[in-house]
Amino acid sequence: MFARFAAATAVVSAAIALAGLVVVLTPGLTFAKIYPLPIIWCFAPLVWGLWAWLTPSTWMPQRLPLWGAILGVIGGSFGAFVLNMPSRLLGEEVSPYVRGVAVLVMALFYYALWMLVRAAYRALAGVASEKKV
Repeated sequence: MFARFAAATAVVSAAIALAGLVVVLTPGLTFAKIYPLPIIWCFAPLVWGLWAWLTPSTWMPQRLPLWGAILGVIGGSFGAFVLNMPSRLLGEEVSPYVRGVAVLVMALFYYALWMLVRAAYRALAGVASEKKV
């Protein structure tokens, strides 16, 4: 279970660092527009690690990206509909349809990131099995 947690937190930590770089280098983004993001990003490694830990063992590791996409739908729905991040970033009201598309994009993005989690998990599981021999 620790390998699941470690793989997920490692991938999301790198993703947060890259996202932070994008935010810093994007002209026009101010802290007032994105202030919930840094707070949420502080909790992301823990949430991803716990989500990986809760993965049904029958889904490991083949369906891990699908499990991550479920988290993407949850997180995307929270960001698009509860926090209304698309409207905050664009500075004008965004229709619910566009927010729904944002949730879909987030689910696809999470699917791709969780493919990396699956690869990291396999690498960690391989290292652990080599040490036992």
